[in-house]
Amino acid sequence: MKKSLLIILLASLGLAACSKDYLETAPTASVAEKDLFSTLTGAQTLLDGIHRYTYYYGRAHDKFGQKAIDYAMDCLGEDFYPTERGYGWFVGWYQYIEHRNINSANVEYVWAYYYDIIQNANLILSNIDNISVFEAQIPLKNNIKAQALTYRAYAHYMLVQLYADRYNYETGVNTHLGVPIKLVPDAEPLPRSTVAQVYTQIKKDLTDALALFANSSARVNLSHINVNVCNAIAARVALTTGDWANAVTYAKAGRAGRTLEADYGYGFNKASTEWIWGALLIDEQQTSYASFFSHIDPNFGGYAALGNHKLISTSVYNFMSNTDVRKSLFKPVGAKPLVGFKFTGWGEWTNDYLYIKAGEMYLIEAEAEARRQAYTAAQDALYALISKRDPAYVKSTLTGEALIDHILMHRRADLWGEGQRFLDIKRLNKGMDRRDLGHNPAQWNAASNFPAGDKNFVFLIPKQEIDANPNMVQNPL
Repeated sequence: MKKSLLIILLASLGLAACSKDYLETAPTASVAEKDLFSTLTGAQTLLDGIHRYTYYYGRAHDKFGQKAIDYAMDCLGEDFYPTERGYGWFVGWYQYIEHRNINSANVEYVWAYYYDIIQNANLILSNIDNISVFEAQIPLKNNIKAQALTYRAYAHYMLVQLYADRYNYETGVNTHLGVPIKLVPDAEPLPRSTVAQVYTQIKKDLTDALALFANSSARVNLSHINVNVCNAIAARVALTTGDWANAVTYAKAGRAGRTLEADYGYGFNKASTEWIWGALLIDEQQTSYASFFSHIDPNFGGYAALGNHKLISTSVYNFMSNTDVRKSLFKPVGAKPLVGFKFTGWGEWTNDYLYIKAGEMYLIEAEAEARRQAYTAAQDALYALISKRDPAYVKSTLTGEALIDHILMHRRADLWGEGQRFLDIKRLNKGMDRRDLGHNPAQWNAASNFPAGDKNFVFLIPKQEIDANPNMVQNPL
């Protein structure tokens, strides 16, 4: 397994050149253990580097951290689609080519992105308990450690969802291959653990982090992880694993203290009271054409404005009522129908990145309640959210699968462009069918449909990892 060389530490220190030669001649251990971990300040510096890495420019216009991966996840679904090839960015994702090509730089980027986060979180976790602190510094130490644990859990969670078959919560049998579990900051090649083992570790890290957050200093800003973020990630994990009771508990805790956005059409370009976690960018950190808003914002001077607009599927658009503010954010541009204006900086180049919002927590709560047949609670949770999006919405009286389907359609509408659709297709064991939804897959030889459980829903392990790790087993080609 490739060894992180503290690229994210250099990013946090603002070293623009990021010299590869320097990184290769300065081993991680010597930099981290000798210079970083003599005080909590060093550990905080590395943690800040991880935060920065979530929106760091990866030397290509489709590599800009977490939102690049979120964007790719929506390209793999049926509700989000480009109108033309444009300059070619993300087209291979939409065509179901990138993640099924072991030589793809993008499939390697996703793998390396999350394992770099894990590696650097492990550097913190392996060293922080050796730092001597005064009693007054314990809350800060707990905060740094809890954030590192949450990052490690989140990265493993994303990896196992992408590079393995889904967690089967119906049978509870999850002995199929997951991903390597990395718990120490070394380069030792590891075999793939089972999906069950990976989720056991994810849940342990989140539980440990929540315990530390109970006696922790407050976060500096929304870019950092706090107890809300940890609970929100735990809610996602619980939903993925069919742990309905905990999904409800964590979702409520995740949104605690956050309020739903009163102006849903404001552009989702600046952190609002609805945001649980996001990246707050300044002008010096925005990455221009290599950015989320460049690719999605029709008002931005980037790729979308150059003509490669992103549209919503007709099924989701038609599902929303005419009084739903979410529907009003999809408009025709020339001959292109239903162009998305949900994410827009109104011409500004510097915009914040949304990672998790409170609205998602209501949707998790509603779905989990419905699945454990607490239908009134599910209807109430959904109404609390949708009544803010649609003032004419009447509380649903549906039950059973009809209610679940209703909730899932609202999930597709509310989370459009937020990177959840492909993950939902997998966790729900659904097929992906773009036919008759406004797509023109024949135009670019793109995938039109795959049945539930298809191998095309599983990312291939990148060739770099296969070559470097004798213990690695590839997914079915």
